[in-house]
Amino acid sequence: MSSEAEPAAVALLDAVERIFTTEAPSTVSMRTITKEAGCSLGLAYNYFASKDELIGAALDRMAKRITADATSPDDPREALLALLDSMQADAAFPRLVTWLILEGHDVSSVMNGHPLMQSVAAIAAERGVKDPVTLAMTMGLLAIGTFTYGPLLNGAVGREPDDGRLLESAAVMFTACFPPPTD
Repeated sequence: MSSEAEPAAVALLDAVERIFTTEAPSTVSMRTITKEAGCSLGLAYNYFASKDELIGAALDRMAKRITADATSPDDPREALLALLDSMQADAAFPRLVTWLILEGHDVSSVMNGHPLMQSVAAIAAERGVKDPVTLAMTMGLLAIGTFTYGPLLNGAVGREPDDGRLLESAAVMFTACFPPPTD
């Protein structure tokens, strides 16, 4: 796809975001996506060789969008809070990643490429964590789980569904995995 995306390609990516926030990718065909996008199946295959390629392009676009204004803080807690905030602002990304994980897809390339995950891994490496990338990936996946199930968990403990304290608590818990900085 060119730097100036064609309207049909944009419509396909938009359709993926709309559909996969409520339906599992394995249950949706390219025909369903093209119908939602308002284009033909043949045109869709001119832009994307497969449904997996289309999903990958949608994930890349969402990841770029949610990290467009993100900074890479030096503090792991702040980096995780920024990651959680970005996911809260754009719910399609964590929902699609959650669907893909539940279906057994490897999402490590998407997660490893996320700038805030790279920041968390760099902080972990600086603090002597033996496998900082795995720690960052685990924390990112826990963040996605916290975001995905946060409203349910808040409701279970009598808080408002959008109470940000759960995300704050999750960030504190995740950063407990980091050794303290050495002077």
